Amino acid sequence: MADTMYPVQKPWLFDLRSSKQLIGLAVFATTFTDGFLYGIVVSVLPFSLTVRSGVPESEVPFWTSTSLAIFGLAMVLSAPMAGWIVRKCEKRQLPFLGGLSCAFGATLFFMIGTRPWIIIVARTFQGLSASVVYTAGLTLLVDTIESHELGPWIGFGLSGMNFGVLVSPTLGGIVYEKAGFYYVFVMALGIILINLVLILLIIDRKAAERYRAEFDPDGVSAVRNGNHANKSTTHGKRRLSRVENGDLNVTTPLLSRRREPTAEVTIHATWSSIVGGFVRNPRIVAALYGCLINTILMSSMDAVLPIFVKQTFHWLSGATGAIFLNLTIPSLIGPFIGMVSDKYGVRLISVLGFTSAAIGAMFLALIQNDDITSKVLACIFLFVVGVGLNTSLTPLVTEIPRIVNRLQDEQPDVYGDESAVAEGYMLLDVVFGAGTLLGPLISEHAFERLGWTGCTAVMGLLSTSAILPVTMYLTPNRKGSLRNPEH
Repeated sequence: MADTMYPVQKPWLFDLRSSKQLIGLAVFATTFTDGFLYGIVVSVLPFSLTVRSGVPESEVPFWTSTSLAIFGLAMVLSAPMAGWIVRKCEKRQLPFLGGLSCAFGATLFFMIGTRPWIIIVARTFQGLSASVVYTAGLTLLVDTIESHELGPWIGFGLSGMNFGVLVSPTLGGIVYEKAGFYYVFVMALGIILINLVLILLIIDRKAAERYRAEFDPDGVSAVRNGNHANKSTTHGKRRLSRVENGDLNVTTPLLSRRREPTAEVTIHATWSSIVGGFVRNPRIVAALYGCLINTILMSSMDAVLPIFVKQTFHWLSGATGAIFLNLTIPSLIGPFIGMVSDKYGVRLISVLGFTSAAIGAMFLALIQNDDITSKVLACIFLFVVGVGLNTSLTPLVTEIPRIVNRLQDEQPDVYGDESAVAEGYMLLDVVFGAGTLLGPLISEHAFERLGWTGCTAVMGLLSTSAILPVTMYLTPNRKGSLRNPEH
């Protein structure tokens, strides 16, 4: 069977293409592409609606918020399908290619569309793309990376999204002003094509281990990154975060290894039992709630900050996009945050992040006037919010597969023996989509009814609300240790 599926010779540059470094880079590039496309639209849409679509200035906030809400709704509705596809696909590149194809289509719609409804269609395709690539990307990282290195690599993968959002408003605004509308999306299409090439180059773990088994059948070959495969390694099975002999210092990838062979029959759980168990578990719910609040805060800023800056500081698209740098530059610390949270615990680092975001958001209420002091303070407070958002998100996303792994150890009759990480990250996609949907609705309503001061106060309170569940239910232990399951 293997001979019919794979060529006799190893693929070109096999070691590089199957390495965790290239796979991590591919995931980074995919989340970067998604963040870049998202940020391009945020920076350009308020201006293109009036110039190209003829939308009155008074209706721009409605269409901007609606397009963000549609993006989130598409993510929510397509996330279950994305989770099912990622779980079923043997070849990890296929979900990526499907998601990037949706992104390509969305970008074409943004480019050629002059009517608001076409922009809504484009946002729908963009949401479909995001739901697939995040589920596939994060699952691929967990499938590839050793558990003791997972925090930094999750931080690196997520920083691609934030880095895309970081550079896209500035580049989009500048290109829009200097070269025109079409060149903004030509640039975006080029980035998608580069990402497609990178995804086609990688060789995922399952394919790599089949090659190694064929070419080194006696050596229990050295698997990725110099680690030696354990005899209990089985394709498609999850890897435990500890070894069955009780050595808690040995860590292995979370998706591929199962328990030592026994007379037990492998348990296959249903999709509904896995997801139902997750939504009833307070540990996963607490992590997902924190991610929800994080996404609400970011999408709220995306919805109201360009309008506030345009009305208060009278800036054009380039300067409006540049102010988002203060929110997104802190994304560069994502890998560092992953390392710190692995060392000091998810609970502490996430709480510090939400506290920082709450303080920064509430102090933004002081920005009321068009003067140098207000502009400088706005940049400082936005930077504090950015640090908080990036500090809180990476530990929570890293914790989800560890919680899933512990639940499968504790209740194999409910969750089965096959890895359920794809279902965990499917729920994360639902949360990301719901946050993107709710953020513009909440912030626009607060901005219209309560003004800028009330809007920032609401965002501060939302950030504060995540502190209690994170403190109560997430483990303080390093690397989500199994030593205290009651937490």
